[in-house]
Amino acid sequence: MDNQFQTGSISQVQNFLNAKLNQWGFADETLHERLLLLTEEVGELIHACRKISGMNNDQAREITKQAGEEIADILNLVFAVGIKLDLNIENEFLKVIDKVDQRTYKRADVNIN
Repeated sequence: MDNQFQTGSISQVQNFLNAKLNQWGFADETLHERLLLLTEEVGELIHACRKISGMNNDQAREITKQAGEEIADILNLVFAVGIKLDLNIENEFLKVIDKVDQRTYKRADVNIN
């Protein structure tokens, strides 16, 4: 598997979504509105994953969306928040990847009685 990132990919998505936000009439949303919507979508993903994983669910509540659709909604809103903050999301992403590449991770041994 190629471990290289194609630069420009995230910037293309960011530019595409920015144009879509304008087209859809969402360019005037505030930062707080976008964060509220992002939080709502994360909650919907949690509900979908609860159903998928077999956790107890409110039987009266119908969960109509699938996890993939919720993840796409979350990605759209993460980009929308980044756009509102005037961030270059690709640059931020690559900076974080560089930091994580320098770390060493190991799962902790946890014994809870």
